[in-house]
Amino acid sequence: MVTHNLTAVSTSLNGLFKPGFTSDHKIVIDVKGQRPTPGVYPFGAGPKVDILDGRELQASEDDGQADFHSRFFKKHGFVLLQHESRVRNWDSGAFGATDAAGDHSVTNQADVNEVELHYLPEVDDIIRNTLLPGERVEIDQPNMLLRRGEATPNPFFGLVVHNDYGMTADDYEENAMAFGNADHARGWRRRFEQDEVRGFMMINFWRTVHMKQPLQHLPLGVLDASSVERDDVISTGLEGFTMSGEVTNQLSLRYNEAQRWYYYPRMTTSEVLVLNLFEYHKDDDGKEVYNTYHSAFEEPFPKGDVEQRQSCEHRVGVYLISD
Repeated sequence: MVTHNLTAVSTSLNGLFKPGFTSDHKIVIDVKGQRPTPGVYPFGAGPKVDILDGRELQASEDDGQADFHSRFFKKHGFVLLQHESRVRNWDSGAFGATDAAGDHSVTNQADVNEVELHYLPEVDDIIRNTLLPGERVEIDQPNMLLRRGEATPNPFFGLVVHNDYGMTADDYEENAMAFGNADHARGWRRRFEQDEVRGFMMINFWRTVHMKQPLQHLPLGVLDASSVERDDVISTGLEGFTMSGEVTNQLSLRYNEAQRWYYYPRMTTSEVLVLNLFEYHKDDDGKEVYNTYHSAFEEPFPKGDVEQRQSCEHRVGVYLISD
């Protein structure tokens, strides 16, 4: 299907490394900004990037087949789905800014955790029947999610191009330690190493919540994974970001004009954008890039009367099981 000549907005994206920059080791990024990051364009001074309309792309490739969304997700690393959740209070299952990722307790004082009651089974159904139909999977969902927006425990947004995980199983285990604890990391590795497990994915369900209007404030730009050259992937880590004090494993990106960025204009609360954040197979050759890079960006709409973004992200681990 034709996927060119799509409507685009032009903007600068932060956090991109300059063409030609190379490093033989992981670049540690000081999130407090006290130490500059080598090779990165200055904040606000990156190259102009055309961010294309993901709705147009998805419509142009939709062949009406039952497995279309699964194939689109596999090809691009993201897909937009229509989904009206039964959850009404998204804060009932939101963890606080100081909670560890390996701690599945819920700090919110709501009587009922609607995320656990409604969203977990909804997401389970989406994974099994829409994203990975026909696959044998074991799904590991926390009973809480991350909320972002004003008056939430996480009122900031990710305004730099990044991916939240590394490329290998070792990278993932180290992140499980950094964001959680040693038991959490060991438990993941023990399950992953079992013979019946052939791979693992981390899938993010990103959506707006508690908004009356379609999103026009800091929408999420996503990078087509099929347009990323492996040599442009930069291994990075965040320092001063985790409760454990450990440096994370992230992925950053060297700018390449062939990279294709998309966003879904005016997302509503009855839609969910699904991102493939991490995928690793035991027989990987290391050449394919699955990870979806992403960043919030300023959409060129009038300011003042635009409703401020309220969103959530729910990250779900999926073990891929051999037949």
